[in-house]
Amino acid sequence: MSALYDFLPVPPKGNNESGSHLYPKLRPYKTVSFDELTEKIASHSGLTKGNILAVMEEIENWTKQLLSEGYRVQIGNIGTVSASLKADAEVYDKEDIHAQSIRFDKMRVTVSKQFSKQCCGKVLRAPSWKKFQQSSCTYTEEERLALLQSYLESHDYITRAEYGALTGLLKYKAWQDLDKWVKAHLIDIKGRAPHRVYVKRKGQDDGL
Repeated sequence: MSALYDFLPVPPKGNNESGSHLYPKLRPYKTVSFDELTEKIASHSGLTKGNILAVMEEIENWTKQLLSEGYRVQIGNIGTVSASLKADAEVYDKEDIHAQSIRFDKMRVTVSKQFSKQCCGKVLRAPSWKKFQQSSCTYTEEERLALLQSYLESHDYITRAEYGALTGLLKYKAWQDLDKWVKAHLIDIKGRAPHRVYVKRKGQDDGL
């Protein structure tokens, strides 16, 4: 099975909107769940699914403990996991901050060169129905709002990705639209990222 790719425009720098070239980007089929992964491993090895899950749980537990103690952890030949820190306030003098103000932030995985080189499958241009949606000027702002409100009349909520598919907007522009209309009290927001959704605002007339 070949990997699919499509082309996306390189975002322009500053106010220069001309001469943007294209770059190739993989178009994933879907995300393979860990449950699916363990089934594939079990079907191609002498291991049971229970053994695989038990080993993975031990890897996760020891990785969390060692990262919390300040170590970096190598995960097989895939790569190395490391932790980053964050200060709760901006620091200008290292003597002005205490350990209580420092906390763990994001975890980073540095993929090994060996593993990267082994991921070298064949690639094919994605068919039309699998291509990335391009930012479109087909709809005006008023038309996009009307599409959104019409969608929310028959659906309980809409996600950012669903709004992007509805209007043809790319991720950043879709976020801008939704954030603007939340601040204008035209729609409401529920949940927190990455499970944030947008819902119809009740008891108020629609309109820009």
